[in-house]
Amino acid sequence: MKFYFRFASKLIVPGVICAVLISACNLPADLAIDPIDVTAVYQTANAFVGQQFETPQPKPSAAPSPTVRVITPTIQLVTSDSGSSASPTIPSRLCDQAGAGNPLDVTIPDDTRLLPAEEFTKTWRLVNLGTCDWTTEYAVVWFSGDDLGAVHEQPFLTSITAGSSVDFAVDMTAPTAPGIYSGYWMLRNSSGELFGIGPNGNSPFWVRIQVVAVETAVPTVTATLAPTSIVLATGSAKLSPGQYFDLDSGQDTAENQVDLKLEQSGSDTFQWKPENNARFAVFGLNQPTELECQYATLNDQPLPLSTFEAGIFLCYRTSKGLPGRLQIEVMPAGSSPLQLKFTTWAVP
Repeated sequence: MKFYFRFASKLIVPGVICAVLISACNLPADLAIDPIDVTAVYQTANAFVGQQFETPQPKPSAAPSPTVRVITPTIQLVTSDSGSSASPTIPSRLCDQAGAGNPLDVTIPDDTRLLPAEEFTKTWRLVNLGTCDWTTEYAVVWFSGDDLGAVHEQPFLTSITAGSSVDFAVDMTAPTAPGIYSGYWMLRNSSGELFGIGPNGNSPFWVRIQVVAVETAVPTVTATLAPTSIVLATGSAKLSPGQYFDLDSGQDTAENQVDLKLEQSGSDTFQWKPENNARFAVFGLNQPTELECQYATLNDQPLPLSTFEAGIFLCYRTSKGLPGRLQIEVMPAGSSPLQLKFTTWAVP
């Protein structure tokens, strides 16, 4: 309150002086007055103000004076787990971090179709986004999934400075059984720590291929020696996630009779799962014959439908050992079901 009192006294003292002068101006014109001593007036007014604003001494019985609330803006600080305030942090670049080059897949883009046992070279283009150089003590290493016959550890042949890009080539071999195969790879620094791509520098990069069945040469036979096989069941079906299907009867029956199940693991991630020893093989976009499906190499591994496209054909052998073919007409998406048509032959 000291500031307030000084400010008020400076305003009141000149005010009293002005009042005295104004009152003098309002006197009748014919009335003579003595000259005004301004210094005396100022001293008198100052004494008067001092008496009016003299700070009173507190009395024991007096009620407490009202409290003046002063509202000031607050600044919210980020606090740590222990509750202490911490200043905002700016994320810094990691020592070892890779980024996807342009393009990431120099060779063998995702879902490339290969023949069984076909040899190929997968090449990735990566960028050194970290602050440390990648020396020859670094290596490209297999992380998980299918190794596809590749050497699990391949050291760098030269140093890669920060900000530079490099192409990594790994020799691989397609499996003999038709299906979808994925292998995941990462980088390893000189201390044996793994790192990769992504915002946090810990995501692997991958290779994904589709092995198709080999078209088998069919011997020429006459109609009398090789009559057309009898079709046991044929038709179309719509499958929702979690639904089973029997290719011998074309019905959604008990689990011990079905041949496949449509599974869903994400919003748009579906999987084709064989049941009860039924086996399948991805054939391609051309319709296979009965003999081609009979001689196709089949397996009982689940097939991710995210790598398929509408119109693709599959060969199969049911839980009862009967051959057949099917075509995926409409891929599942959201609440839309998978649509297929199939033909199962009755083998003598």
